[in-house]
Amino acid sequence: MISLENKDITPGQLNAAHGYTHPFYGFQPVNMFPQTYAYDHHYQSQDFEYFVVMDFEATCDKDRPPFPQEIIEFPSVIVSSATGQLEACFQTYVRPTCNRILTDFCKDLTGIQQVQVDRGVTLNEALLSHDQWLEKSGIKNTNFAVVTWSDWDCGVMLESECRYKNIQKPPYFNRWINLKVPFHEVFGMERCNLKQAVEKAGLAWEGRLHCGLDDAKNTARLLALIMQRGFKLSITNSLNAFPNWTPQKPLFVPSQHPQRHYGLPSSRIPCCYCGVKSGIEMITKPGPMHGSMFFRCGNWTAATGSRCGYFDWASS
Repeated sequence: MISLENKDITPGQLNAAHGYTHPFYGFQPVNMFPQTYAYDHHYQSQDFEYFVVMDFEATCDKDRPPFPQEIIEFPSVIVSSATGQLEACFQTYVRPTCNRILTDFCKDLTGIQQVQVDRGVTLNEALLSHDQWLEKSGIKNTNFAVVTWSDWDCGVMLESECRYKNIQKPPYFNRWINLKVPFHEVFGMERCNLKQAVEKAGLAWEGRLHCGLDDAKNTARLLALIMQRGFKLSITNSLNAFPNWTPQKPLFVPSQHPQRHYGLPSSRIPCCYCGVKSGIEMITKPGPMHGSMFFRCGNWTAATGSRCGYFDWASS
């Protein structure tokens, strides 16, 4: 176990500097807000005792993600619903087994270096270590919920890799709170990424963007602020919502028409729950939503319809 008593060194820096093979755990309660931040200490009573905030980093490339995408950083932080405090941290690097060499783009984006994943654990080992950590922390047998920023972490990345590699994951990953949903209800803002959301909520971003642990900790700070605003959190999505989603390999079903991207760059087109680039359509029916664009399952065809239930509005 690595002590986090030296507050000048972040957990990510500790792990990156020494290239630890085994996960590190931090158990020092941390206040989510600086002393100068104006807020009170009242938190809305929640249905969950704790929240486990996750933010995976995965193999990637500039133009198109490799297949299969694989998790390379597995971070997690525990937040108490009673106090809003970050109570413990978990982080391990994960060794990809299909595409073992990280691209330069991936290393630049995430800050994760080849030596770190080479010394990392397998995804199966990471899941087991994380589960044991939750048990040792006294969280596993409480009423807790997984929290992510978007549906990608649990709905796409973890699920697709576990299916591809035939890995059984703990069932608590099958439902989650997508913090984008309560964020937009509380702040009523337009579509934005995590860093923009943190800053628009009046908080300063802390750490390195696309370091999974730093992203998870910033998500946790946003979560605490949303709770402090009196919002009662509930599950926003689950894999039970997509019972027909059973991809074992890439599902590139040819459509009757060429894929239309309406001028959007490839980097802005999300993956659907099948794990492939989603399709984008425009509403042509006259009405208040005329001209609005939305993302749908990338495996849609006129004959079979959608393979998964993915839907999200495209930003204008």
